[in-house]
Amino acid sequence: MKKWTAEIEINAPIEKVWEVIDGSEENLKKLDPKILSNKVIEETEERIGSSYLQKYQEGKKIMEYVVEVKDYKEDDNSKMFQIGFELGNSFDINVKYLLKKMDENKTHLTYTVTNRPMKFLAKVMMMIMGKGNSVIDTHLKKIKELSEV
Repeated sequence: MKKWTAEIEINAPIEKVWEVIDGSEENLKKLDPKILSNKVIEETEERIGSSYLQKYQEGKKIMEYVVEVKDYKEDDNSKMFQIGFELGNSFDINVKYLLKKMDENKTHLTYTVTNRPMKFLAKVMMMIMGKGNSVIDTHLKKIKELSEV
């Protein structure tokens, strides 16, 4: 299993940053244009256990997978959103966003991704792929850019 964690300070109120990563189809497409759709399968009142069918385009290939909300907490000073999905029956991926209010116009974001290979070939692919830090850094920069508008 590989785990990446990165942190960034964003010059925007916590609610603005939360809006960027809220999981809505519109905001997901802004965050990652490779996401084609994010349709509700089931939504729970507390959000934990909610699931969505997401379509993602990688080159000419379109992949579908079910994204499930694993954990969700929200108050005035901190917010947390964790999702999980299986990618191509090869990887079990969990993504966690943790926001902390620094002041009225500054938010600290901690972004954690874990990627567990489910098959031997997937383990080999992970070793070849390397650290993955550039993907994480690019994602955080995009969140910062969209939040600071």
